Amino acid sequence: MRKWILIFFTLLFWHQSTSAQDMVGCTQLLEDAKEAYSAGMVELVPELMVPCLESGDLTGETKQEAYKLVINAYLFDYLPEEADTMMNDFLNEFPDYRAAPEDPAEFSLLLDSHLRSMGIDPDSVLVTEEVAEGVDELQPVDRLVIFRRPFEYGNSLGFQLGGNGSFCQMVERYSIGDPTQDEGSFGLAPGVQLGATMNLMLSPGIETSFGLNLSMTRFSYQATPLSFTNYIYKETQNHLQIPASVVFRLNPDADRTSIYIRAGILADYLLSAKATGTRSYTTSLKDVVVENTKITDSRARLNLYGLLGAGVRIPLESAFLFFEAKITPGIFLINREENRYENQDLIWLIYHVDSDFRMHQAGIFAGMAWNL
Repeated sequence: MRKWILIFFTLLFWHQSTSAQDMVGCTQLLEDAKEAYSAGMVELVPELMVPCLESGDLTGETKQEAYKLVINAYLFDYLPEEADTMMNDFLNEFPDYRAAPEDPAEFSLLLDSHLRSMGIDPDSVLVTEEVAEGVDELQPVDRLVIFRRPFEYGNSLGFQLGGNGSFCQMVERYSIGDPTQDEGSFGLAPGVQLGATMNLMLSPGIETSFGLNLSMTRFSYQATPLSFTNYIYKETQNHLQIPASVVFRLNPDADRTSIYIRAGILADYLLSAKATGTRSYTTSLKDVVVENTKITDSRARLNLYGLLGAGVRIPLESAFLFFEAKITPGIFLINREENRYENQDLIWLIYHVDSDFRMHQAGIFAGMAWNL
């Protein structure tokens, strides 16, 4: 009912704002302008409020509120020049006003741009120090105190870069000799990873996170299949990975640095795999070397990993840096059992036969993400 009363009065006073001031007063017109703004009739707000601002009938916080309402109405109605002019008038009246968390983003951006054009840091506030009564030689001092508004994490998009290490878990040992006598073991080798990440807010302390990574992993294997010879085998794999996880911020109310943990899964597609091997004799015979043998068909193309991580975010003006440690335990076997004896060079030159194994990874990453 009140909405229809508002529409009736605003249409009636469309061209008679001055007389409306006299009848109901600018304080009441401010309330009507708020309702017009909430109802989507933003074009009525300047008609109601500008005469009140020019007449001086509003003061203090009420006048500040009226200015902000008119500026937001101009911005909503795609009238940037009018909003720009009104912002100049607003800052002439209230030079120490700084954007508040409840202010619309467009208003805050316009305000900050005007402050910067005036040579003022938007993250500053003017404080007047009062002096003791009766101390004539001291005068009030204006000083500029720098503060930072709380960083608000929202939906974000960014990138990450880091290093990883692959830990292979033996499930069942195979060997060209006696598996019970061949004490082969996996070794750690460094890899790298580059990826994009997207975070979507569910609540102030919980996000969903998705990514797309290119990852290079490496590991080694040493064994003594026969008493007179041993070998070292090195493998390099290239992967396309899609991680999906839930991020829990441990201190969601913190103004600045945020600590978080994540849990999820990682889908993995093997792009390519190659191996190099060197077999040595216990005597002085010459080593046997196999270079860059393609073994992609001996590896599972699709795999699935768990995903656990912990990290810290350091906010910037409209973005944040993050540093994170992750572990991704493998769920399925890496090797394809049916192709265990397919690569003749590795079997008969190096004496290497794939054992059944899973691959786990750990890594440290750094990156940057921008609030959308």
